[in-house]
Amino acid sequence: MLVWNPEQHALGNSAMDATHEAFIALLRAATEATDADFPARFAELFDHTRAHFAEEDAKMLASRFPAIGEHVGEHRRILGELTLFQRSVRAGRTRMARAYLADTLPAWFGLHLITMDAALAAHLRRQAEPS
Repeated sequence: MLVWNPEQHALGNSAMDATHEAFIALLRAATEATDADFPARFAELFDHTRAHFAEEDAKMLASRFPAIGEHVGEHRRILGELTLFQRSVRAGRTRMARAYLADTLPAWFGLHLITMDAALAAHLRRQAEPS
């Protein structure tokens, strides 16, 4: 179970950290949701993730982040997967979506956070430093 741990997850960028903490909370809520509540919790996670990625993509573009292509590509891939699961959830088929949220998405997030998001946070810190 993925639980926000500032020592493990915080990147030192307050906006990114708050967004990631909210992502983890929504992921946990969806994972623990009853069958009746799961579609609504999944939709909340999906909407948050779409906004989360759009915000990061805008920061990368505005700051001329060198690895923007790879990072945006990962965002698009995950949003594509979530979109497919959202269709299944809306049709009443939740088993695969639940498995994805329990296993695949947390593992992806952990790796994405310590690689791509950490690199973005470091880049943004360097940009904010006085020259």
